[in-house]
Amino acid sequence: MRGRTVLRTIRLGGWDPELLRSGVLALLFLAGALAGHLYAGAWSPDTRRALEQYLSDYCAVYDAGGVAVSMLRCAVTYFGYAALVFLLGFSSAGVALIPALAGTFGFLTMYAVSCFVRCYGRTGVLLAMGIFMVRLVFTLPCFFALAGAAWPMSTELFALSFGRGKRSSPVLYGSRYLLLFVLCAVILTVGMFCERFLTPLLFRLALGEVLPS
Repeated sequence: MRGRTVLRTIRLGGWDPELLRSGVLALLFLAGALAGHLYAGAWSPDTRRALEQYLSDYCAVYDAGGVAVSMLRCAVTYFGYAALVFLLGFSSAGVALIPALAGTFGFLTMYAVSCFVRCYGRTGVLLAMGIFMVRLVFTLPCFFALAGAAWPMSTELFALSFGRGKRSSPVLYGSRYLLLFVLCAVILTVGMFCERFLTPLLFRLALGEVLPS
């Protein structure tokens, strides 16, 4: 088995295809993160007010909305990227949308973090860590695991669909792809509970320095 992997790598000019795909997705994520950081540099006083409103609303969801509302919000946040990239693995459109999704993920994440830092300085670092750290620990690995599996299958679908004008054979997904999604779903569910019960405690430690009493 190892010999086959070595031969496969040699045939591709010394590049492991799985490693290459992961590297491309990581670079796109980082490029999006850099763009988000630069875009956040154009913040205004309105941005600070919007962030204060976001923090107030964030607290209100947990204080007044109850467990059901907050868990629903967590589910959308945690499963949004993972479910989308999983479904794109069944579509030829994923050949372009999966890389674009990686860049978008990086952009939106870093834009949010950078806005907190630019508006609140060191306190913003603590707030960003409190809100996003737990979430990213769970969502980032699951996203890249699913994207790395979905992208080659989407690419194969694209080749079969447009290479000769129509598909000549089916793309075999196998149980490994579905099991990967189930595993990621379990991990993300654990992350949801951490988000619900741990994250509010983390960012409330710095919240008093930002919002007026």
